[in-house]
Amino acid sequence: MTKKQRQIPLFENLPADARDYARVAFSARRLKKAGEWRGMVAVPPGSLLESIILEFQLKTNIALEIPLATFMHYVSGALIFQGSKVIFQGNAVEADFWSIVLAPSGGGKTWTQQRIGAGLEGVVPVMQCGAASAAAWLQEFAERPRSLWIRDEFFQLMKGIEQPAGPLADLKGYLLQIYDNAAVERVTKKDAISIEKPVLSLLGFTALQPFTQGMSPESLLDGFAQRFGFVLAMPDAARPWRDYPFWSVDSQDWATRFKAMTADLQTEYHTSPAAEEVFAAAFKKLSGGLALDESFFRRIMWRGHKYALVYHVMRGLAADPMLFKEDYGWAARLLEMQLADAAEVLEMCSQSDISRAIDTVEEIVQRLRQAGQPITTRAVISKTRLITSASMARFIFSILGISEDTARGPRRHLAAA
Repeated sequence: MTKKQRQIPLFENLPADARDYARVAFSARRLKKAGEWRGMVAVPPGSLLESIILEFQLKTNIALEIPLATFMHYVSGALIFQGSKVIFQGNAVEADFWSIVLAPSGGGKTWTQQRIGAGLEGVVPVMQCGAASAAAWLQEFAERPRSLWIRDEFFQLMKGIEQPAGPLADLKGYLLQIYDNAAVERVTKKDAISIEKPVLSLLGFTALQPFTQGMSPESLLDGFAQRFGFVLAMPDAARPWRDYPFWSVDSQDWATRFKAMTADLQTEYHTSPAAEEVFAAAFKKLSGGLALDESFFRRIMWRGHKYALVYHVMRGLAADPMLFKEDYGWAARLLEMQLADAAEVLEMCSQSDISRAIDTVEEIVQRLRQAGQPITTRAVISKTRLITSASMARFIFSILGISEDTARGPRRHLAAA
């Protein structure tokens, strides 16, 4: 048995919410289709985002997920500064969300951020604190407690947060409070900091290889990491780097269009009945009928309201206080893409061929069914070395939507795996 195979059963020891996260992520990944750039399904036609994406597509070999995530956060920042919220089922939802963009070294992460920031001419102020300590970070954030924070080398920050005795040790607790928009206080002998209603849009960039080599699956699946949308920005084979000796994008009209797009932001936005139906449909689709922890899945889907508001504005509808079903349709596409990316990053971090294990189990189940034999964890384990325990087999059964039934064979409770 190889080292790669031995690492697969680690999932059986994870907490329930971590297993749930992995189930949803891998189920979303199985829906990915090959073809044109996959992110185009999340780009509204005629929008400023589409213009920016096309500039990067034609004139650089930079992975287009990078400008997509960057621009989404700039719109989020504009909404946060304006104080715009979504009122959904009586709940006020801020436009803050957190993302981590992972790309190979030299992939253009910093260059993209700088070009988009320059192209928008500072219409959205960006907090770029180096975060030498938790106290210094909180002090800077307190000066503008409704902020867009863009941070390079985010993995280095995450490692610093995990050091119990380090200067950043308290930052994780502050960030978790801020994620929930809960009051944050820090009192020392020298001073006191109090933030009543913090709102933070957080965009972290990090190099892919150090992240996947240094991040354990357990850390990736913990409650803190689950609060991020993961964006995997890989090189595009259709745009080889040798064809782009230099990068250049025309940002001449970006600031003018961005200002026009956000000129009529409202303080409150409400959801139409049709939009709520689309949200409910996306909720059921992405949960996939799996046995999931409710609080875990609601936390993931809560980002859908924030994304829907961003899409509403990007579609030129900032003056309309009603969110439509199309806004939630776009949001659902982005959520599905991020969940699929989370599964891929998880596989890289675990250094195990989880997808191969899933495919192998599916093939075995099909053969057992054709032979009229019962589908059991024991039957699966006996036919492959990739699955070494009943709990791992059940984990993959849950991704595939299969319920073990020794008497009658499997019961499919997913329309499509």
